[in-house]
Amino acid sequence: MSQDDDWLIDDSEEAAEQDAAGAWHVLIVDDEPDIHRVTQLALSGIDFLGRPLKLHSCYSGKEALEFLSKTPDIALILLDVVMESEDAGLKTARAIREQLGNRQVRIILRTGQPGVAPERQVIESYDINDYKAKTELTRDKLYTAVLGTLRSYNDIMLIEQQRQMLDANRRGLLKVIEASRAIFQQPSIEELAQGVLEQLQSLLFFEQDALYVVVNGGVAALSDHDAVRVLYATGGYSELRGKTLPEADLARFRPSIDEAIEKAHSTYADDHFVGFFKTPHGPVNLFIIEGPVSLSHGDRDLIEMFCSNVSIAYENLLMTREIEETQRAIIYQLSEVVEYRSQDTGHHIRRMAEYSYLIARAMGLDEEEASIIRTAAPLHDIGKVGIPDAVLLKPGPLTADERVIMNRHAEIGYDMLKGARQRILKMAATIAHTHHEKWNGTGYPRGLKGEDIHIAGRITALADVYDALANKRCYKEAWPTDEVLDEIRRLRGTHLDPGVVDTFFNILHEIEAVRMLYRDGT
Repeated sequence: MSQDDDWLIDDSEEAAEQDAAGAWHVLIVDDEPDIHRVTQLALSGIDFLGRPLKLHSCYSGKEALEFLSKTPDIALILLDVVMESEDAGLKTARAIREQLGNRQVRIILRTGQPGVAPERQVIESYDINDYKAKTELTRDKLYTAVLGTLRSYNDIMLIEQQRQMLDANRRGLLKVIEASRAIFQQPSIEELAQGVLEQLQSLLFFEQDALYVVVNGGVAALSDHDAVRVLYATGGYSELRGKTLPEADLARFRPSIDEAIEKAHSTYADDHFVGFFKTPHGPVNLFIIEGPVSLSHGDRDLIEMFCSNVSIAYENLLMTREIEETQRAIIYQLSEVVEYRSQDTGHHIRRMAEYSYLIARAMGLDEEEASIIRTAAPLHDIGKVGIPDAVLLKPGPLTADERVIMNRHAEIGYDMLKGARQRILKMAATIAHTHHEKWNGTGYPRGLKGEDIHIAGRITALADVYDALANKRCYKEAWPTDEVLDEIRRLRGTHLDPGVVDTFFNILHEIEAVRMLYRDGT
């Protein structure tokens, strides 16, 4: 221990205990109690960047490692070299870096026996920040060494905070990108609403109750009871899906809704959040998250980015829906031309399309594929435009030669559509080609059997047979319902796919509802 008066003699009173809040934590590791006392005296009353020093004491390397494992926010360690062994301090310094993985804490080695551990060797071999002989550490020099090292620690922590912020922003952006990807994959407005709330909850709001509402007409329309429709809801609001937002809930959220619509941005209240987006061609969309809202500016920026992506996804869905409705209208018009030419007027094509959709969904096909089948099904007989009137319009039974000509309509329809790139027309080509194939392989045009027949062809085959039997055609009267169903059962496993037939009977009430809705003459 140094005999320097500036180091040993200090007239100040025993340092008062520092308030740990916001303090710089400094650990003294030395096996001599006097070193702890004089170090505390020398560093008493010191502030750095407006924060006091909080001093801690350990008396061996082992004790220091145990302390550091439980107290990782130590800024500086004043570490003696010789304690329980001649190199205890060196071993402790290495363990701090390698065993505890603490690379931030600054370490000043102090020794009363410089010859035991030469300075150059220590600096080169150990990850330390300074190496001082106790004899040279006057009070002023200790002050300078400590504050300089704390400045280094502060710079390191600022860099680390910035890195963590960048990492958090990067993770946030990745979460928004991933959430947005899920949103863009939703095939309908309703599923988009569900996806938005689910992704928002996974981003920031977790299990808080939420609403996705559509406001038609802006703030001025909010007085209309039917103006705010709930597309999707979670938690305690789940029962409101597809309904009007109740007046009590509207009144509660009204100030935030008004602000969101008037200022065209999301709003944050103490107990709820209202996310806003509006597309150029659509109504105002809001998602309301109930519960405490405490979001950083970074989180709010992520929310706004997410809202922008949702807006794009919503606009894309609107445009897709408009295109699909246009395609469907064109297909129906074209199909009706075929039906009109064959004198099978009425709602045959609409009924068949709806039957096919219901069966496809009941068989487990997803919404997108079932909807494509529904849109494409009306073109099942498009090939009849190539059949001569003498055969197509013949009121009685066809001869064998005439039947061969009539059967060509499946190939003609396929040839007309097979070169199309659009999914709906590709499906229409498949349906035109396969809806007269039979489960037992006796159908036409290719004699396909069982599951070699595309599922869309098997579904539309049943829909076509059922509708043809149940309704009047140019060559026959409508059959009684019981006889129609008996015939469907008879054809199970020969003409028709048994699985499709079983599904048909499972949802017969829905099939019958469609037949009544689109019955001929309505």
